[in-house]
Amino acid sequence: MGRVLPYESEKDVAYQRLTCLEDLKAIGDNMRDEDIAEIKAQSGLDPIASLFYCFFKSNPCMTMVSRHGHPMGMWGVVPESETSGRIWMLGCQSMLDDPSDKRTFLRRSKIELDKIIQEYPVLFNVVDARNKVHVRWLQWMGFTFIKKHSEYGPESRLFYEFVRI
Repeated sequence: MGRVLPYESEKDVAYQRLTCLEDLKAIGDNMRDEDIAEIKAQSGLDPIASLFYCFFKSNPCMTMVSRHGHPMGMWGVVPESETSGRIWMLGCQSMLDDPSDKRTFLRRSKIELDKIIQEYPVLFNVVDARNKVHVRWLQWMGFTFIKKHSEYGPESRLFYEFVRI
């Protein structure tokens, strides 16, 4: 992906950077309850184990940092082929609580997606139907829900499969 630039040039504005190992504990310990429930329902893993898997499998693996300098979420793409990848994102509640960080994140989301789609023209994954914030964000980002999995993962929960081509 090359170098990662701050979202904006202003001081005290949220940005993203390549993930470092220290981010996994910071984000895992402060993850949104809905994201924790989704991880458990999808894989049975705890938050930190899931972040470790994502960290080592993803290209890229990025950390979103609040305007106060605290990790507030991670995202990445696990390559499935030369042109497709399983996109994911897990966040902390602080990502939604601070209006400035939230606006910056939303403003930059589509820009970052446009960049990553150049490397992976096909992006896909599944989302827990209970995770309303993720479902709404995916719709807003232009992903298409293509299938309902009524008994997905170790908890046999309703998940939606989504794609962006």
